[in-house]
Amino acid sequence: MKTYESIQLRAFDVRIRDERTGEASEDVIVLTKQQLQAAQIVGQSSKELICRYYGRAGYTVLDIGKAVKREAALDLDRLYSEAVSD
Repeated sequence: MKTYESIQLRAFDVRIRDERTGEASEDVIVLTKQQLQAAQIVGQSSKELICRYYGRAGYTVLDIGKAVKREAALDLDRLYSEAVSD
């Protein structure tokens, strides 16, 4: 029997600056709807969450674009088989 899990994703275009080099670049961060909801429960906005992720890696967020919403279906049987074979 095949089992699938569907997850809601949000992708944000992000303009960042590397604090080590000062170089600016474009990136995309993908978060689940559940991650964003958990941040909201503790009073943190999506912008604050994204800034925290990049800040930990040594980047400053210069600009965040609007979220693009997508749904992804995960084949749990296949993921399990791949994990077991590793």
